Amino acid sequence: MLNKFSEELKEARINKELSLQQIAARTRIDLKFLENLENGNFAFLPELYIKAFIREYAKLVGLDEKITLKKFDAAKRGKAYDELGNTEDDTKKLKLEEVKQSKPQSDTPSYTPTFKAFDSSNQQTETSSELAKKKKLLIGIAIGIVIIFAIVYFAFIKGSSDIIVSEKPYDQVQKDNEERFTTETQKPAVADSIFVVKSDSLSLVLKSNDASWIKILIDGTKTEEFTLFPNSYKEVKALNNYRMTIGNAGAIQIKLNNRPLNFFGNKNEVKYVSIDSTGLQYLTSSPNP
Repeated sequence: MLNKFSEELKEARINKELSLQQIAARTRIDLKFLENLENGNFAFLPELYIKAFIREYAKLVGLDEKITLKKFDAAKRGKAYDELGNTEDDTKKLKLEEVKQSKPQSDTPSYTPTFKAFDSSNQQTETSSELAKKKKLLIGIAIGIVIIFAIVYFAFIKGSSDIIVSEKPYDQVQKDNEERFTTETQKPAVADSIFVVKSDSLSLVLKSNDASWIKILIDGTKTEEFTLFPNSYKEVKALNNYRMTIGNAGAIQIKLNNRPLNFFGNKNEVKYVSIDSTGLQYLTSSPNP
């Protein structure tokens, strides 16, 4: 199944009229890794990196990234995967159900329809009753509208007197404006303080000198997943903290608010870390869901 999966990748590349050298130049993935993907060899790196490479390859040749990764997982189990999300076993079950439904059911009991005699006098009586009910309803609505109008008229219109607008002297108007200006200038800048609280207070910069896959949980709510290629970097902002899974840790340098952090790792090693305003801590297991 893995060989078939690799052939699908290669066929998609050929249909896009792309060479392996062109894909290597655009994705910055080593040419020998791309050759292994198309030859069905998926043991040259940890699965974490292989999935990252497959995702970049699929994006460039016009394949759906999520479906391609699901096909890869199914191929590892020795099963096929179609575009509807069914594996080979699911497809067999669906075909079996279709065969069962297509069989004629000879034991179906016969049904003899019965008819009631049509009584025109009863229908005419029911129609007259419905018209009478509708007429009463319309009369009730009209009476209600009249009552509401009368209440509004006597409560607000008839009893109201002419509105008299008194003009204040110029000196009084100027004095009121000065008092209002003084009061407004003394009020605390509530909007500014709210903005400061809500704005991102942490800025994390990740720089890589080799291909590395990274997954970040930001403030415990938002997750970002991406691949850093050689001599590239990415900035991620947060309010309180980050929890990260870092692949190929030996290639990564980390700065927090433009301050370098003491982060160490080996080539092709996976590291789990937690970062907040106090600094960096290493974790023993993946913090990502």
